[in-house]
Amino acid sequence: MDDGNGIARKVRIVFMNDSCTANFAKVEESAKAPSTWLHEFVPPPFVPNRWFRGGHLQTLISPKERKLFPADGATYQRHRIDLADGDAMAIHDDTPPNWDPKRGSVLMIHGICGCHAAGYMVRFQHRLNAIGIRTFRLDMRGCGDSGPMCGSITHAGRSEDVLSAIDFIGDLIDDPASPIGGIGVSLGGNQWLLAAGRVGNGFHARPQAWSRVGPILAIAPPIDLQACSDAMQSPKLRFYNRYFIHNLLRRASPMLRQNPIYQNAISRPKPRTLRLFDRLITAPLGGFNSEIHYYGESSAVKVVEHINVPTMVVTSADDPLVPIESFAPLDRYRSEKTENHSLVRLMVTAAGGHHGFLQQDRTSWSDELVAAFFEPH
Repeated sequence: MDDGNGIARKVRIVFMNDSCTANFAKVEESAKAPSTWLHEFVPPPFVPNRWFRGGHLQTLISPKERKLFPADGATYQRHRIDLADGDAMAIHDDTPPNWDPKRGSVLMIHGICGCHAAGYMVRFQHRLNAIGIRTFRLDMRGCGDSGPMCGSITHAGRSEDVLSAIDFIGDLIDDPASPIGGIGVSLGGNQWLLAAGRVGNGFHARPQAWSRVGPILAIAPPIDLQACSDAMQSPKLRFYNRYFIHNLLRRASPMLRQNPIYQNAISRPKPRTLRLFDRLITAPLGGFNSEIHYYGESSAVKVVEHINVPTMVVTSADDPLVPIESFAPLDRYRSEKTENHSLVRLMVTAAGGHHGFLQQDRTSWSDELVAAFFEPH
């Protein structure tokens, strides 16, 4: 596919035993094309914990077993990002000592029930600060410290909120030589990919700081929401439905609780599946006609081909929440050529669950991946 600028775009599927480069701080000055260093990047090896095998155990147990790094001495600030519709988001700014703007920053976006304080967000922050990279942990609408400032909620299609955060960071760090990388986990991964794809296809206006954006790392993103919703209907995933709905309802802000749409949804028996939650709450609050409309408009799989910044998508073949089959539409972009000129790379691990990736020592492989992906060499 051509992006209109004469650049052929493909997506490469790479398994863990494949060799393949992403160098964050060197993006601007590297003599290699971005697609070259993206595909030369060799991720750290991942050996799953032998006691916690299978997608469900990797998903459920690993977050409780991971270790945090010690404090790194970064200075911390919390900022407010005002949005056009009156809502606002909190963004948490951690700056390493003696930070050099040329080392760049990374905008991190959490999953559906996460926030800036989620274990993986804190671990990523520590890892990146330790190598001199500034981090911004975003609380999406209705999440974490953004909750009291919002009358609505986040959802997979909130790409405009990602761009608002990029604009904020670009204004805060007014240095054209300071790159802005991205990490999105689960729902946050779809939001990052959707934002990049919509800028690429012209759906969104190009933010002023967009030339500084990249690379992007999306971990376990639900890029096909309909496929994920269909999978969640399985009785085997009943526990996950209960967990998500309990947490989504529990964190509803006072402003949201006054919304007639929300009040109508909870006046009846509460939703028992995420699909019903999306039908009664997510879709109407987001301005969609139905949950089907929401899924169709908000799935990043439809715009991945338009992404024009170096992007790596990482998923696991045994993810119980994001079926590996949902990545099938990307197969047509698969290339086994040594020289690959695409700006998107898909890596599939054989195991790891839904952003589990629990290793034998009970540390997270994704922590090592983040550090390696953004570390300057």
